[in-house]
Amino acid sequence: MTPHFLFLRASNLETAWPFVPERLIDRLGALGRVSIVNDDTGAPLSSLASLDDVDGIAYFGGPTLTDACVAAAPRLKMVGAVADNGGFGLPVEALFARHIPIIDSTRGWAPSVAELGLCLALCALRRVPWWHARMTAEAPEIVWDYESVQYCDDSRFVNGNLGSKRVGIVGLGQIGRRVAAWCHALGAQVVAYDPFAPDATFAACGGERANLDPMMETVDLLFITVPPTPSAERIVSRERVYRLRAGSIVVVVTRAHGIDMGALRERICAGELMGAFDVYDVEPVLEDDPLLGRDNVIHVPHIAGRTRDSNRLVADIIAEDFARILKGETPLARLTQEMIDVRTMRKEVPV
Repeated sequence: MTPHFLFLRASNLETAWPFVPERLIDRLGALGRVSIVNDDTGAPLSSLASLDDVDGIAYFGGPTLTDACVAAAPRLKMVGAVADNGGFGLPVEALFARHIPIIDSTRGWAPSVAELGLCLALCALRRVPWWHARMTAEAPEIVWDYESVQYCDDSRFVNGNLGSKRVGIVGLGQIGRRVAAWCHALGAQVVAYDPFAPDATFAACGGERANLDPMMETVDLLFITVPPTPSAERIVSRERVYRLRAGSIVVVVTRAHGIDMGALRERICAGELMGAFDVYDVEPVLEDDPLLGRDNVIHVPHIAGRTRDSNRLVADIIAEDFARILKGETPLARLTQEMIDVRTMRKEVPV
């Protein structure tokens, strides 16, 4: 019997995810029959479509997926969504009760976010935005008149090759473990903090498990790559921000939730640290934010994951795990109760 998939969507989906619809329809169409439910009323799915023969649902807004909808779908074997590792918008308990895998494609953002984080670090080390601005605004003979013929970095801050640095990473999720592996591949000594990550994750990305306080005192670059979980809120506290050595670079991606931004602003504005930001505690950034217009800050407006590749990967993760489930294989992006607990409720960290 040909598998039947429902693609639930709102009419403005292309505004948020311009490359998801076509990609997902193509990928699911290669597995079976695809029906699209395009609705903006938020009505229960079961009131809009028959669910008798539905094998899989890809949820991108539109209709509401309820417990009753799950009960009305006797053949349902899989649900896919961007659920932010918390099952948001989905009838999680009803799906878990029937052992229906929830495929969470939130990790589709990870490669693009991690790459921009690495880009910010390299740009900070080599002052790329500063050089670009000078070449745009000044005459070539002035720009090429170096203070030192063979040294052009900023001695106030960590500079030069990433591979010669000690890099600290807070959070070894899908983003942090990529940053760790790439920094390690470039030759950096990588230390990381993540009490939820197993030893195998540290080993796979070349990171050494470390406690936060000594990490703050010894790293040249610090990456904040934790999601907004209860246990991670300001895990790099004011005291820990002030433990960072003068001249260190702090790269903030994923969310600013994991660091005390007030203390970080203070040290940056005092010229003691360099900041490289994709995310902030207040977005959009206020016009009078002291981070703006400084030569020891690199910033972009929360664009790290907003790429065509992220859109397509979000669709691919759902389609590929649906294919695995149809073959009787284990899906790779299945949401678990433990993941939900860490994302939404757990405030204490493992000892």
